[in-house]
Amino acid sequence: MRILLLSLPVIAVIAWLRWRMKEDKTEEERLADIVRLKKTLGVLVVVGLGAGIGLKLVDDRTGDPRTRYIPPHSENGQVVPGRFVPIDEGDEQKPTDEEGQEDSEQDPS
Repeated sequence: MRILLLSLPVIAVIAWLRWRMKEDKTEEERLADIVRLKKTLGVLVVVGLGAGIGLKLVDDRTGDPRTRYIPPHSENGQVVPGRFVPIDEGDEQKPTDEEGQEDSEQDPS
């Protein structure tokens, strides 16, 4: 999708330049240019959609189901970036509430 959005201004400029150039040509040349422009834009659209679909299939920005995400946090004055860790390894850092005390599971009975 980003590729398509970035290429739209380029496509608009190309279309505008082609429109400006067609004033001096005969009707057959203009029709040939229009057909060529439509083919070029069609190829660009197909390539852009293919790239977008390919990127979506390759990188969906989700972690492995057997992992847990630890969001960015501060340790010893340094910001530690967010990361995915295996579920067993992620248990060492339990989330804390506002008072800084560890959350504990309480039996509601």
